[in-house]
Amino acid sequence: MSNGSKGFPKMRKPQETVDMTNLSIAEQISRVDEAINEAQYGVGTILLTSSHMVGTYALPKSLKKKIKCKISPSSISGEWKLDIRPQI
Repeated sequence: MSNGSKGFPKMRKPQETVDMTNLSIAEQISRVDEAINEAQYGVGTILLTSSHMVGTYALPKSLKKKIKCKISPSSISGEWKLDIRPQI
């Protein structure tokens, strides 16, 4: 996550979709953490993963920070869609 002026994260387009299927599990977990932090600033992200472990990690982590996290099957077999967004 890059920082804008005064240390605030740069805002991206709302509901950006990020394909993480080619990243390592560690990199995917790091990206989930970034998406949860960005959701605290009002930016939602959809992440695509082929690892059920990443989804299992995302749910309690987002719940702890009061961020919405919805996991659903992707249109591609064996992939999952993690919809991480701020509470409204």
